[in-house]
Amino acid sequence: MKLRTAARLVIVWVVATVATCLLVHRAFALRPDESHPSAVVASVWSAGTLVGRAVLAHEADTDAGIDAALAAHPGATLVHESIVAEGAILARPPLAFMFSLVPGRDGIAARLDGRIAYVTPDDLLARQAYDRGLSLGAIQLSFGLDVPTTLAVLAERLGVSARDVLDRASLSRIRVVRHVPTRPAVTPDSLTADTARRGALAAARYLARNTDSDGRFRYLIEAPTNRRVPGYDWPRHAGATYFLADAAAASGGDPDIAYAALRAAGYIRDHALLRCGPLRCIGDGGFADVGSSALAILAFVEIARTGLDPAYALLVRDLADFLRSQQRPDGELMHVYDRTAGHPIDVQSLYFSGEATLALSRAHALLHDARDLEAATRALNHLVHGAWSFFGSRYYWSEEHWTCQAADDLWDRAPSQDALDYCLGWAAYNRKLMYGPDDAPLDVDGAYGVGPFVTPRLTPAGSRSEATVATLDMARRAGRPQEQVEPLDGSMRRSLALLLRHQFALSPGVYPSYLMAEPEAVDGAVPGSEVDWVLRIDYAQHAGNALLRWAEAASAATNVQAEQPGESLRTKSW
Repeated sequence: MKLRTAARLVIVWVVATVATCLLVHRAFALRPDESHPSAVVASVWSAGTLVGRAVLAHEADTDAGIDAALAAHPGATLVHESIVAEGAILARPPLAFMFSLVPGRDGIAARLDGRIAYVTPDDLLARQAYDRGLSLGAIQLSFGLDVPTTLAVLAERLGVSARDVLDRASLSRIRVVRHVPTRPAVTPDSLTADTARRGALAAARYLARNTDSDGRFRYLIEAPTNRRVPGYDWPRHAGATYFLADAAAASGGDPDIAYAALRAAGYIRDHALLRCGPLRCIGDGGFADVGSSALAILAFVEIARTGLDPAYALLVRDLADFLRSQQRPDGELMHVYDRTAGHPIDVQSLYFSGEATLALSRAHALLHDARDLEAATRALNHLVHGAWSFFGSRYYWSEEHWTCQAADDLWDRAPSQDALDYCLGWAAYNRKLMYGPDDAPLDVDGAYGVGPFVTPRLTPAGSRSEATVATLDMARRAGRPQEQVEPLDGSMRRSLALLLRHQFALSPGVYPSYLMAEPEAVDGAVPGSEVDWVLRIDYAQHAGNALLRWAEAASAATNVQAEQPGESLRTKSW
C-alpha cells in the first residue's frame, strides 16, 4: 500500500471515529438537574450491608420501612441518592453495556411489568462492579462495568432472571448525587505540611495494623469485605517496610509503626535472605531480582540510621555488594540472578535500575563505602543518558520516579545537572498527562491518565509526586529560576490533595465508610482508584512517602529565605 493511500485511510478513520463519538455523545449524554431530582433513593447501610431501602419523591420525605431499619440497626447510616438525570443505555452489544456508565456516578434503572428497580452507585461500589468488566492482566488494568453482577442485582430486585432483565426490561442510565455528611475536602490551596504528615502517618498505621506477628503484610485486601486476596511480592514488602521505618522517625517514634517496621524487616531477613553465589541477596526459589535487594537496602538503611536497630547496617553492606556485582561496565544493572546456574541474567525490568541507584546512594550515606557512591553515580549517568534511547522512549518517562529520587539523594555528593534537566523534562511531560479540575464528573484533579475508559489510578499520583518533590529539591539547591520551580510544587499540591481526598477515613469523607464491613480495619488505606477498592501495600507506601517528602519540603520552604542554596531538604534526616 502506498503511503498516500495509507494516509487517506487514516484520515477517513479519524473523521469517522470523531463523528461517531459526537453522535453517540449527543444521543446518550445526560443533562443533570440537581435542583429537580426525578426521585430520591433512600438507603440504610449497616457494616457494608444494605438493610433498608425506599424510593422517595423528595429527600425530606419519610418512610416507615426506613425508620424501622434505622431502629433495628443502631449506628446504621441513612444515605440519600438523588437521581438528577436519566437517559438511554445500550444494553447490547455487551461491550457497549460495559462502557455505558461513568464509574462512581452512574447507576441503572430497570422497568419491567409495572415495577422499577434501581442499582445505584453505592450498590455497585459495595460489590466492586465498576472497572471489572474487562481485564488486561499483562498491564494490570481492568475497566468497564461488571455486567453479570449488575444484571444479577436487578434480577433479584425484580424477582425475575437475569435473561429476563436483559431481554424484557427497559433499562436506562441514571446520574446520581449522594447526600451524606462529609468532612471539608482537601484542596491544593488548603493543603498544609501538617495535613500531609497526618495523612502519611494514617497510611503507616494502616500498614502497621495489617502486619502480622511474624512481620508478613496482608498484601491485598478487598476493602468492602475486609477479605484477604491471595498474592505476595517481595519488592513491595520491602518498599512498605522502608516507608514504615521512615514514618516511625517522622512520627517521633510511634511504637506501633516502629514495631511493625522491625517485624517486617525481620520477616525479610528470616524468610528472603538468600545466597547468590558467594554474596547475599533477597528473593525466593532459584532466582533473585535486583529490585527486592534494592528496596530491602532502603528499609534496612532507615532502620539502622534512625536507631531502630543499628545491626541492620551489616545487611546493608552485604546487599550492596550484591547490587554492585550485578552492574555492567556501562552502569546498567543485570536485574536477575540465577541461583542454580550461579550467574546473573542480563535482563531489565521497569523500576529496578532506579531503585538500585537510590539504594546504593543510601548505602554510601550510611556506610561511606566509596564503591557504593561510584556505582550509584554510574547507574544514574546511564539512566539519564542511554537507558531510554529508543523510538518512543519519552512516553515511558512516567515510570521513572525512582531515578529522580536517586538523583536528589546523590546531589550533595555527586550533583548532576544532566540528571536535573532529565527530571525537569520528566516532570513537565507528566504535567501534560495530568487531569484538571474541569475534567468532570470524576474527582480527578491531580491524577494522571491518557484516555476515557479507565478510571485514573491513584498510585501514579503518589509515585510521581515522590519524584517531583525530589526534582523540586534539586532545582532549589541548583538555584534554578522560579519558572522551573513553581510548577513542580503546584502539580504536587494537586496530586497530594487528590490522595488525601480519597484516603479511607473513619470520619465522613469522599469515601463512604458505611459501605465497609469493618471500616476500622481499612482506616488510612489508599485505594487503587476512586472506584477500585482493592488495597495493595504499595498504594499506601507511595502515597505515604510522597506526603512525608512534601511535608518536609513545605516545612523547609516556610523558612526558605534563611536557607542557603546548597542546603538539602533531607539534611535534617541524614
